[in-house]
Amino acid sequence: MVAPSLRSKRFVLLPLSPADLDEATAIFADARVMRYVDGATRDRASTARALEANQRCWTANGWGLWAIRDASSGAFLGQGGLQPATEVSNAAVELSIIINQRNWGKGVATEAGHLIVFDAWTRYAGHKIHAIVHPDNSAAGPVLRKLGFRHQDDELIRGETLQLWQTQRLA
Repeated sequence: MVAPSLRSKRFVLLPLSPADLDEATAIFADARVMRYVDGATRDRASTARALEANQRCWTANGWGLWAIRDASSGAFLGQGGLQPATEVSNAAVELSIIINQRNWGKGVATEAGHLIVFDAWTRYAGHKIHAIVHPDNSAAGPVLRKLGFRHQDDELIRGETLQLWQTQRLA
C-alpha cells in the first residue's frame, strides 16, 4: 500500500517512515513532550522499532501515522494519525498527535488533527476513534473537542487513571 500525503495551507503530512528517524528521535527524547505520552522518553532504537511498526500498520490496515511538516520549510513539527488501540478494551484505533515543544500553542495539533480525522473516515472502516489522555494534559481536551471528540470515561491504563475520549462516524 502506498500511503497518501495530506496537505493544508500550512502543513504537509507524509507517512511516517524510517527516513524520519533523526527528527522523531529528537521529539521522543524530550521529557516535556513525552511526559503525557508514555511517561518516559524513547531512545533511538525504540523509535526505529516504532517507525518500522508504523510502516507495517500502513501496509496491513491502510492507515497509520504521518510526519507533520511545515509546508513551506519542510521542518518536522511532529507526528499524528491513527494507531492500533492495544491498551483499551472495545477500542480498535486511537488518534495520536505528538508535536515538538517549540510548536506548542500554534494550532499545529488542531489543524493537523482535522486533516487526520477527516481522512480517517475514508480509510478506517470502524465507527469509533478513541484518544487516551493524561488528566494533567490540559492542552489535549480543547484540541480533541475541536476535532469532535468527547470525554467518555476514565480508565486504568498503564497503571494510572487516564481519560478515554471518543468520536464516531456520523451515519
